Amino acid sequence: MSGKTNYFLGLISGLALAVIAWVALAPLSGAIQNHTPLAPVSQIDSDFVLTKLSHIHQIIESQYIGDFDLELAIEMMFSGFVYAAGDPYTVYMTTERFTSFSESTAGEFVGIGVNFTTDVNDGRITVIAPFEGSPAFNAGILPGDKIIRVDGIEVFGGEGSNEAVRMIRGTQGTEVVITIFRPTDGTTFDVPIIRQLIQVETVRARMVEEASGNIGYIRISQFDANTYVQFVNAVNNLQAQNMEGLVIDLRNNPGGLLHIVNNITNMLIPEGIITYTEFADGRREYSRSDANYLGLPLVVLVNGNSASASEVLSGAVLDTGMGEIVGTTTFGKGLVQNVFALGDGSAVKVTVARYFTPNGICIHGEGVTPNHYVEMADELTNNLITLSLEEDIQLLEALRILESIME
Repeated sequence: MSGKTNYFLGLISGLALAVIAWVALAPLSGAIQNHTPLAPVSQIDSDFVLTKLSHIHQIIESQYIGDFDLELAIEMMFSGFVYAAGDPYTVYMTTERFTSFSESTAGEFVGIGVNFTTDVNDGRITVIAPFEGSPAFNAGILPGDKIIRVDGIEVFGGEGSNEAVRMIRGTQGTEVVITIFRPTDGTTFDVPIIRQLIQVETVRARMVEEASGNIGYIRISQFDANTYVQFVNAVNNLQAQNMEGLVIDLRNNPGGLLHIVNNITNMLIPEGIITYTEFADGRREYSRSDANYLGLPLVVLVNGNSASASEVLSGAVLDTGMGEIVGTTTFGKGLVQNVFALGDGSAVKVTVARYFTPNGICIHGEGVTPNHYVEMADELTNNLITLSLEEDIQLLEALRILESIME
């Protein structure tokens, strides 16, 4: 057996042992967090795993006529191991993907500025919403658009989205060509975009001049690390303008960080439960609000693209009766993910619990149903930022409700 083969077998064996060790330690880590261990180490046949991997590598090394990318094989091994969970939100993240993920929740990164998900029907990367004022927004990319190629190379969602993110991200000031398929009209077209440093302004606020009362409007595009500070500043600014009622717009907001949405919701509801999470063993963790809150007449706008953290806020407001919910039923993503760094720059994102509203309603698969159901055409929903007040019938209904409460 060649020295090269011995080296590769040793490397694969070491990595296989690392995977086995991770499996063995994961229940232990859970036990520290009061989880019941899932399986003792003795149930994992490490000798069989190592022997089979070595056998497979020997066959490829001696028989395969092409080049074999061992590094890629190792990453795919880790990715496939996690993929077996069968949950689209439980994923292995390479160093590059984990870096990208961390940047996207920190509120600053170099790219085009778009949130996306994977369409479960066709596996395509589907835009949830571009960040307001981002290169993608300015280039006319819309919610619902599908990113099918990056610089001429076909891309897919799921595990393939990691590579797509890597291709879209890059050096500030360089160009990337995004090929879009737009389901609303069936067109496919290229969009050249210059990558920029995206400093995400997740909160935008103004007084609604068209309203008959002193009504403030705050739009939250997502819940990032900087969103709470931006929200507090917005509220303070509106209160300085004698705000007497408030509209919070969560339409097309895909969610974000749980502790951030909890901090914001704490400002909106009285002392009590904001949300609780339930784990596989039945254990519950409660997020609670204190007795200090704004106490203003409140309406929250939502739609089918309002997900996760957006549903925590709207669900808490609805259940506590501290505001009215206007729009359409929310997305229904009520799953909690924790990210576990693996020490080499990579990480595993794992679904660990489900969200529930204060009244015990599981958000996942159900969403939050507004108590004022107002539908709006897709072409309007996809262009919320550019709509006039007359076109935005959901916002008009929110203002009507607030004005009637404030009379």
